[in-house]
Amino acid sequence: MRWPVVRLIAAREFRDQLRDRRTLFMILGLPVLMYPLFVGVGVMFMTILKDKRLVIGVVGADALPQPPGGGTPDPKAYPPLFAGDRFADKYVADGPAPDDPESAAGGALVVKPLDAADEGLLASREVDAIVAFDPDTAAKLERGEKAAVRVLGRDGEENSKLAVRRVTAVLRKWAEDVKAAKFARAGLPPDYDRPVEVQDPQSRKSAEKKIADEIRDALVKAIPLLLVMWVLTGAIHPAIDMTAGEKERGTMETLLISPAERGEIVLGKFLAVTALGFGTGVWNVFLMVVAVGVGQFFFPYPLLSLGGLAAGVLAALPLAALFAACCLSLGVFARSTKEGNYYIVPLFFLVLPLAYWSMAPGIELDGRMSWVPVTNACLLQQRLMAVRPDPFPWVHVPAVVISLTGCIGLALWAAVRQFNRESVLFREADAGGRKRGWKVFGRKSQDPTP
Repeated sequence: MRWPVVRLIAAREFRDQLRDRRTLFMILGLPVLMYPLFVGVGVMFMTILKDKRLVIGVVGADALPQPPGGGTPDPKAYPPLFAGDRFADKYVADGPAPDDPESAAGGALVVKPLDAADEGLLASREVDAIVAFDPDTAAKLERGEKAAVRVLGRDGEENSKLAVRRVTAVLRKWAEDVKAAKFARAGLPPDYDRPVEVQDPQSRKSAEKKIADEIRDALVKAIPLLLVMWVLTGAIHPAIDMTAGEKERGTMETLLISPAERGEIVLGKFLAVTALGFGTGVWNVFLMVVAVGVGQFFFPYPLLSLGGLAAGVLAALPLAALFAACCLSLGVFARSTKEGNYYIVPLFFLVLPLAYWSMAPGIELDGRMSWVPVTNACLLQQRLMAVRPDPFPWVHVPAVVISLTGCIGLALWAAVRQFNRESVLFREADAGGRKRGWKVFGRKSQDPTP
């Protein structure tokens, strides 16, 4: 193996790809267009969700306890659920209800009084949800009995689901205040039903710290997955162009008659594709860091560890080599670039489930997962970027290296073997192509073209 020849071939292939506008668009242009588009769609979605009007039909609102007169709040008085023709502001304020963190969904609640809980109004979409109180709710509360509230919605419809979730959160907050008023009437403290106070680590954090931690944990899982997708995307087009594309252009023969050996040619192309795939991943991570840096102005706590992010990006280099070797092996087998693109599709169906597997709850880098290709690299990146007090699992890193190295070696061996087969290198794009005979109505004819 002559390394100067390998470097020369790699530099030549890398330079040719950078001259291709399609390659530059895939590596540099497409991410620049996609990330602002994703941000714009997210902002538009949140704006639409915030401005959405959800109509809540209310039955039996006059049966609720009435607010006491006077301006001094009475802790023994039952709190009013409504303020005029809408829910009280303290219950519809943003924020999840107790034991329901998903209740912080957007949407303005519009109250519509109803005479009866008519589900036909739901079917006709006049209301998105119906809240029905017992006709003697106030009397039951005064007697110390339990009152019932029914919430009705449309099955399988998103607006109704959102309305039910929102109004249920409002009712749960109101029920907590009703319970506190009952305790006050009995001379008991508001937290009487909680004899043991469980102080978890999250309870000592501020709201901003909790949000920052959630964003950071989401990024730790999302960045390795995005790296896999972009590294694979950045390796596909160059690999097919360097193999099946050269067959179509007729430049493969020129390369093969050069003094370079077949293994040197494969290794040179492999290094060029690896560099392009890894560069695509690095460029996308850089754009993501810029976006996170803009969001960092709104949080006093760090959202990313730059040191861990750099280590995680470097850990994606074996993935770039693996995808480059696989794409070269599939590309050289194809007769044309169109056929090569067809062969790459199964690679996506194999790689993406392995990458998604790393995001499953409870999956970590251990003695078993360290041998699973792609998944082990994603788990290693997650562990490098995570902020955790436990020691780093260095004992599993050799298994990750051995697993990925074996897969890379196997894919390169397949590519070199196909480069040594003349029937693969010089087969034509059309199976019944020129300068070969084919049967027409049972007779062998010759191509009339000279």
